[in-house]
Amino acid sequence: MEPLDPQGLPPSLLGVPFDQKWEILKPTIERLYIQENWKLSKVIETIKDQHGFDAAESQYKYQTKKWKLKKNISTPKKAELYQVIQKRAELGKSSVVTRGGQNVDTKNLRRYLKAEARKAITLQPAAGGTVGDASSFSGNITQFGNRIFMNWNMPYGAMRPSTTRAVDHVSPLSDIVVATPPSPDGAPSPTAVAVRAMTAIDRARLFVEGKHNNLLKSMDNQQRVNMSTWMYQFWLFSFKTAKNWGRGPKDWTADILGFSDYHQRTTISISSPSTPGVNVDSPASRSTPREDEMIDCTPALDVKRPSSLCRWSIHYQPIGYVSLPSSPRSPPESFDLNNEQSWPTWPGSSGSKEFTEKLSDSLESNNFSNVRVDDLPIAVNHIVKATRGSRNELLEEALGFSIMSRNIELMQDLLEKNKGLDLSGLYPFHLAVSYLDGSKKCCQVLDILELIRPISLRKLYVNDLGHTLLDQLMIAILKAHTSCLPSVVDDIFKKQKRFEGEDVDICGRWDADSDCIRTLLANGTSGIPFEWKHMFCHTSVQTICHCIGTVFGPHWGPDINTPSGLFLKRCLHCGLKLQLLPLHTLMLIGLHLSLSGCRNENLFGILACLLCLLRNGANPLLKANISLHVLLGNEEVNECSHEELDPAELAERVPASLTATWSREIGTGWQVIRHILRQSQAEWKAKPSRRRTTSMERERDYDFDTFIERSEDEMSIDEEASHDTHLPLGCPENSDHKNFFGNSEVLASLWAAVQTEFLTYRRLEEGDEWISQNFNMNTLNEGLNSGSKVAISLVQKEIMKSLCVCGEFPGAVPACPIIEDAAAYYFSNLEDWNRTTFIPAPEERWDFWYLDRDCLICQ
Repeated sequence: MEPLDPQGLPPSLLGVPFDQKWEILKPTIERLYIQENWKLSKVIETIKDQHGFDAAESQYKYQTKKWKLKKNISTPKKAELYQVIQKRAELGKSSVVTRGGQNVDTKNLRRYLKAEARKAITLQPAAGGTVGDASSFSGNITQFGNRIFMNWNMPYGAMRPSTTRAVDHVSPLSDIVVATPPSPDGAPSPTAVAVRAMTAIDRARLFVEGKHNNLLKSMDNQQRVNMSTWMYQFWLFSFKTAKNWGRGPKDWTADILGFSDYHQRTTISISSPSTPGVNVDSPASRSTPREDEMIDCTPALDVKRPSSLCRWSIHYQPIGYVSLPSSPRSPPESFDLNNEQSWPTWPGSSGSKEFTEKLSDSLESNNFSNVRVDDLPIAVNHIVKATRGSRNELLEEALGFSIMSRNIELMQDLLEKNKGLDLSGLYPFHLAVSYLDGSKKCCQVLDILELIRPISLRKLYVNDLGHTLLDQLMIAILKAHTSCLPSVVDDIFKKQKRFEGEDVDICGRWDADSDCIRTLLANGTSGIPFEWKHMFCHTSVQTICHCIGTVFGPHWGPDINTPSGLFLKRCLHCGLKLQLLPLHTLMLIGLHLSLSGCRNENLFGILACLLCLLRNGANPLLKANISLHVLLGNEEVNECSHEELDPAELAERVPASLTATWSREIGTGWQVIRHILRQSQAEWKAKPSRRRTTSMERERDYDFDTFIERSEDEMSIDEEASHDTHLPLGCPENSDHKNFFGNSEVLASLWAAVQTEFLTYRRLEEGDEWISQNFNMNTLNEGLNSGSKVAISLVQKEIMKSLCVCGEFPGAVPACPIIEDAAAYYFSNLEDWNRTTFIPAPEERWDFWYLDRDCLICQ
């Protein structure tokens, strides 16, 4: 090996361009990777250590593909080949394996299988262990920590198409072959019974350690069907129990859950359920199964398509009153399971302790399932013992189900009674966003988590995948309103066909326990059909914006300008990491809405999110290294194509070949977004000056001339250190507020108008407009083009209440105004009470959000 110079490079590589170093190192890479069969990670490390050459794994994969270097035998193929060799040996036949006319040494295959078997045999039982490969079974790369029970949220038929990865591999225990002659009466011999029992215990050990991939490998196809069906039934039981804890049935048995009504099909479609143009009721949605799947000729169940009309939540100001004691009511002897309004509240204790006990007791009794314990290929009693012996693991699972089901009272009880519970492996904030329900809870779940565990908001802002909580909100937009697959946002999801939480609609049109979702899963479809989705609507916009405000509103919250973990790429030529910032990520989300969104999309929602992010301090001047070629899927360019762009420049660089395909509404929305980015940039660059007041502001009691009149000398040292501009400014209405809109009347009044619009308007009937007549995107765009005016009725007709220079309504709860805060008089159309849920405004934010961070640490 050549000696390294002080810069860490051998003489032969000094001064050599990056792309030419590959050809110099090719013989070494080929020898290590192909001839010596090293893992790619070890090759990368060795090349780096011995030759000083540092490149990313994606670059190595690109080069090996370019060089057409392939392993002799892939790991899955080794398993398949050894299975054939083993069966032939049982028949007394010798085997030889050839590839390309050359013999393959079967000793290597035998060593491979023995090594796999030893790994499975030597596993140590630990119910609280890390679930390292849960995605192999659930079909999901976990975005909020690895759990044992929470990930099994699909039956077998739907589980398999949710990932492109086949699970029919050889068992890691298949080198143990026991052949025992049967007993004279035809019953299994004692040895056979003992072997079966030991196998079930070993599988239980695999299960409680979270080795789900190995667990699958140890089962035949029917065993997998039984196991996955049983676990999905436990998942749905836990979800349903958590969702309704404290009312309705105390025991959600298999009969009440109606599992017999949903026969699980094992013939499934391998096409994406989110592909546009495929109707769930048509034969086109169910393609021919793969040859390796077992055939089930059971007719598919009819799927009732949910309504396209949203539900919504309305925040209101709680009214203080003194409650009077009343005599306890006797629970009715019976009630209608199909009418939740008739469900009585349970008398007596129904706290979080009883809930966790209910989960473990139900595993033991098996009353939640119509799959008999004797038909399961696993020792259930050992699982029960493991869960009872691992209190914290079960508590985390219980908390997870309470978050997914959005049961505020149960979640709050679990958190308050278990304050020492470590949530670092759960990522509860990401989990809550994955299961957002804007029709009933809006930002409530995040609000409660933040209230009880404020320090966790900063600590757990970025999950194991590198995704921020804001990233998760961006995923929620794509998930609900486009045909995009998970791989669009992150290559780690390239084998997945569904986003986590798709079975809960942000607009309240379906839930994980809805009949349409259960029928869809029973038919073997894992994701939501594109035809069920609709454009980025007001219910969804309100929920996303309120959640953004909930996360970044507290002054001790996370940094809103934290780099994004979505759309992360590397330049294949120079190795530069191409990482976006939040506003760039929002532009990419808007681009995908424009290209893969639903009919009638107009980008009002992206405009609302943009203003919300700007209001909370997102810096429009920050630049990121971006390659549009790479982001749009063209990674095989011949040179570096990245450049530093700010969000406005990125929005302006969208190729004409794409914008030409947009509707007029999308084109108009994109123009408005570009205007707003430029307006915000101008405010961040501007010098502090006296601000002119609007006619709306002149009606206020105080004088705006006392605000925003600071010289640069008056700025604090901290402000100068943290910003090259004068933003943020103070707010005359509330000294705790920060004004990131500067002197811009456009930004302030438009943010207020956007909030008023989604607080007061919904589409009530099919055919109604998605935006009210008070907010016309065309006139808005024309006004911004002609003279930077907000030319919409909400502003011009002065039907909003007076607003502050930071775009908020004076007296409104931070980040959560109500209709009465915004509207000068009542003009809302949200009177359909059957589609409405009323939520008290979180008034505790006034005190809680503006505490010192040191006070939070002491809590």
